[in-house]
Amino acid sequence: MKIFINSLGCPKNTVDTELMIGYLKSFNDITTVKHMENAEIILINTCGFITPAKEESIDAIMEAIEAKKENPNIKIVVAGCLYERYKLELQRELPEVDHFIGVYELKNITKVLLHKEFNHQKPYLLREIITPKHIGYLKIAEGCSNGCSFCAIPLIKGGFKSRNEDEIIEEAKNLTEKGVKELYIIAQDTTAYMFDKGIKNALLELLLQLEDIDNLKWIRLMYTYPSNITDELIEFISSSKKTLNYIDVPLQHISNNVLKSMNRQYTEKNAIELINKLKENNITIRSTFIVGYPNETEEDFQKLCNFIETYELDWVGFFKYYHEENTQAFKLEDLDDDTKTERLNIIESIQREIYEKKHSRFIGKEFEVIIDKLSDELPQYFETRMKRSAYEIDGIVFLEQNKKIKPGDIVKIKIDNMINNTDFVASLVKT
Repeated sequence: MKIFINSLGCPKNTVDTELMIGYLKSFNDITTVKHMENAEIILINTCGFITPAKEESIDAIMEAIEAKKENPNIKIVVAGCLYERYKLELQRELPEVDHFIGVYELKNITKVLLHKEFNHQKPYLLREIITPKHIGYLKIAEGCSNGCSFCAIPLIKGGFKSRNEDEIIEEAKNLTEKGVKELYIIAQDTTAYMFDKGIKNALLELLLQLEDIDNLKWIRLMYTYPSNITDELIEFISSSKKTLNYIDVPLQHISNNVLKSMNRQYTEKNAIELINKLKENNITIRSTFIVGYPNETEEDFQKLCNFIETYELDWVGFFKYYHEENTQAFKLEDLDDDTKTERLNIIESIQREIYEKKHSRFIGKEFEVIIDKLSDELPQYFETRMKRSAYEIDGIVFLEQNKKIKPGDIVKIKIDNMINNTDFVASLVKT
């Protein structure tokens, strides 16, 4: 069975795609192909979070439909968040799609494609990794109960539901047996792990157990919620041998006016105290911010710009606000797109200057990096990352190919130069 895979959206979607491929492989021999016209099955795992992601998903589906016109034997399977959010509309508007699969129906893929019921007792052990083999995403929960006004995730996946700890540890061990060296802890809110069962500090206990897994080298904590990051967690991250000095903490804004309307459960003062604690413990900080939220005044935006200039976070993603139907914020009057775009350009320009200043200090210094893959962008080079960079979202270190090293290896390099404000060229340090 030849299958073309298009997994869109976040790493949580990547895990779901890997599960579906694993379920199919438990029954049938499957070959993944790089071009959809060569496939018997086109599997598109969609994102339905914000408008650009929805548009990308629709474009991918339409591209598959065009391929099916050329080869009517192709089966199209559309899975994931877009379908979960717009089930009736997609079924009505896209009759060319052979099968739809919701976010909690992944096991149905064997039924619709192979006419076989899937009943494996430990389905999470069947995952087929589609990232570089040394990188694994470990999803510890589904859904979200934070109730942010702008967010459609609860509409798609419902409230927060933690996975069993023993199951998570077993899956992590299985991933390392498959070659994973860097494990990403993911959920919509990793710091809320086990809150739904009335248990606090469960994330810390989970990290301690993960650290005991042989061959696991790096653990990276993603998608944390600011007000759930405890002093104990910060201390653990800063002193750990395997959990990296890195945290992904989406702040979304800094103005109290906007934070209150967003229903974020913290204030500007809380956020600044958190950032200061993280900095004092030398923890790399990645964050994201929304600009152009309906209640964002010029004063609010300027406050955000001042914060970005003052605190110089290590990695930042900025996004325009998108007016998503059925969210709480949809009731508010949307700002015009020109204002949003202008604000986005201004704040991204500020961050570029911060990157330039921060990263120029790295030239001539030595760092440990993990080798990800051969570079398409710069032939003859590997793409590698420092501990301070997450895969596919943070900066890259380009390292000239060497027969003695391969993807998954962790080596020491020296930064030779910057090739832009986020990426570097480096040379291998002889050991």
